[in-house]
Amino acid sequence: MLALMLLQAIAVPTLAVRTHRGYAPWLKEEWGLETRDALYWLGAAALFAMERLQLSDRLSEPLHKVHQIMAGLHGARAALARTRWFTVRSLLSMWGCLAFFTAAGALMDGEPEMLVYGVLCAAAAPLVLYKQEQAKLLRKKRAMLIELPEVLNQLMLLVGAGETVQQAMIRIAEHAGVGGADNPLRQELSETAGALRMNASFTKAMEEFSKRCALQETTLFTTTLLLNYRRGGDEMLVSLRELSMTLWDKRKALAKTLGEEASSKLVFPMVLIFFVVMVIVAVPALLLAG
Repeated sequence: MLALMLLQAIAVPTLAVRTHRGYAPWLKEEWGLETRDALYWLGAAALFAMERLQLSDRLSEPLHKVHQIMAGLHGARAALARTRWFTVRSLLSMWGCLAFFTAAGALMDGEPEMLVYGVLCAAAAPLVLYKQEQAKLLRKKRAMLIELPEVLNQLMLLVGAGETVQQAMIRIAEHAGVGGADNPLRQELSETAGALRMNASFTKAMEEFSKRCALQETTLFTTTLLLNYRRGGDEMLVSLRELSMTLWDKRKALAKTLGEEASSKLVFPMVLIFFVVMVIVAVPALLLAG
C-alpha cells in the first residue's frame, strides 16, 4: 500500500511536468490558469491521460450525454470545451479518491479494504459530477420557465402600446424584471437584443435564441412569435394571449412541484428534531424513575 501511494505521488507530478507545455495554451486561454495554479499542472496530466487512453472514442456515448448538458448550460459554442473540462475534472476526482484511500490504507498498516473503497469512490466520482451538472441544467430550465410568462406579458403590453416586436424585445432585455438580469432567460434575451441592434435578421436572432434556450416552451414562444409578428395588430395579440395562458398554467404546475419537493426535503430534519426532542424529554423521566 505504501509503495502504491509513493508511485502515485511521483507519477502524477512527473507526468504533469513533462506534458504541460502541449496543453498550456488551452488551459490558459479557456480557463485562465497559470503555472502557479495546482490545477494547471494536474489538468495537463489529466489531458495527457485522456488523449493517450482515447477516452473520447471509447466513451463516446456517455460523453455525448455530457456534451448535450453542457450545450444546454453554456451554449453550443462552449459545449466542446466544457465537455473536455468535465472529463478532466472526472479524472482528477478519480485520482483524488484513489490517492486519499491509498494514503489512508498506508497509515492503517496497509489495510487492503481501503484500496477497495478507493476504487468504489473513484468509480462513483464521475457519476456525482454528472448528476451535479444535470441538476444545474434542470434549475436553469425551471428558472426560464418561471420567467417566460413575465416576459410574454411585457411583450404583449409593449406591442399593444404600439412598439414593434423588435423594439419590444430590446426594451425587455434592457429592463430586467422578475428574476433580474441574473435569470438565464434574461441573459439569452440580452444576447438576442444585441444581435438585433447589430441589424441581424429578426427570424435568425429568434431561432438562435430558441436553440440556446433548448426548452420546449421557448421553442413554442419563438414559433408563435415568428408566425405572427409580420401580421401585428390584434391577431398577434390574440395568439400571444393564448400562449400566455398556457405558460402560466405550466408555471403554476412547476410552482406546485417545487413546493412538494421542498416539503419532502424537510421530512428528514423534522424526524431528526422529533427524535432529539424525545430524547430530551425521556432521559430526565427515566433518570427520575431509576
